[in-house]
Amino acid sequence: MPYSLDDTTATALIALHPWALARSSQPVQLAVETLLEAERARRGQPDKLGALQALALTQGSLLKEEFDLSTHAHHDGWRVGAVITDVQGMINVNARFGFGVGDAVLGATVSSLAAQYPGAKVVRIHPDAFAALLTPSSQLAVREEQREATRARLFQDVAKVLPAGTAEQDVPRHTVTLLELTVDQPSHWQVLGALVWAELERAHVLERLGRTSGAVQRRRLRLDGFVPGPTPRG
Repeated sequence: MPYSLDDTTATALIALHPWALARSSQPVQLAVETLLEAERARRGQPDKLGALQALALTQGSLLKEEFDLSTHAHHDGWRVGAVITDVQGMINVNARFGFGVGDAVLGATVSSLAAQYPGAKVVRIHPDAFAALLTPSSQLAVREEQREATRARLFQDVAKVLPAGTAEQDVPRHTVTLLELTVDQPSHWQVLGALVWAELERAHVLERLGRTSGAVQRRRLRLDGFVPGPTPRG
């Protein structure tokens, strides 16, 4: 059954996405597809690389079950580990090899993280940066020795998707950041996503600035937001 939009709705869509006028001969269609893509990302549908989008973390229910699991299993705070990585000099990779190979490098990065940390949730936090979230359900924990092991495996997996004969010095390297975050008494799972995303950002920036000495960054946030249930009357 065909559908159509009235002029008011179409105009509102274009107002939300004015760039669509310059990018497509069917700007309303493009605007609708953009909204659908954002909603799928929020609901946890992986992108073309196989990674979850940051929207699933900050606006979706990605951590709902993880909150329930950790809250009932632990009494020392809600805890998540993270292995964060980005492709160094991605703009140079695209310039040297082309965007097709650049996409393959990003895809190999996601696949490598997923293979190294089975059960982790791999989230794309920036166009060329990803985080493997070691959530309670994964039963994985972050450890200092993971840094170099992760970096070496990423190098091997990315090298496989480059053109034959690519010299070793031309294989992209990765920055690797390790984070363990504990949140005391979060009131609800919906508060966790934005906190986790912010701490992923902060940890990775500090790593890139060389302020971490290569150690696991351990943080504890005290929300004191837990609201206990009513006390039974005896």
